[in-house]
Amino acid sequence: MILCDAGPIVSALNRNEGPRYRFAADLLQLHADRVVVPWPIYAEVDLLLRRRGRTEAAALFGRTLQGGGLALEAPTFTELGSALDLLERQAAYNPSLADAVLAAMAEARNGLVLTWDFRHLRALLQRPGEPLPFLVHEGELPGSQPQAV
Repeated sequence: MILCDAGPIVSALNRNEGPRYRFAADLLQLHADRVVVPWPIYAEVDLLLRRRGRTEAAALFGRTLQGGGLALEAPTFTELGSALDLLERQAAYNPSLADAVLAAMAEARNGLVLTWDFRHLRALLQRPGEPLPFLVHEGELPGSQPQAV
């Protein structure tokens, strides 16, 4: 299972991102049968696209989810509680509810995370002595430089 954050979805819907567009679109297509989009992430993607005037892309993504192209799932009440706990514990990093839900669902379901938001997700997912559960790491992302930990 791969829990997907907003960044890769927005990139996959935006040809203007060049290599990052192709990278994201290829990843989502390759792993479509394993990708889960948490409800708060869908809301975030829709909001981001509509704020940028990309209403057609927002509608296309919504219809993709409705048609089962990617799985859309809500957090359980336990996962929501874990997300709220993460928000309290990691307040210094100022994570969003969507990121906290993504992290809680990934942890509860032993899933990988597909994100471009490495700083916030690293803070939410880091466990001493354990590797970070990212599908793609910073150095693999086209056009970005790895950040110091």
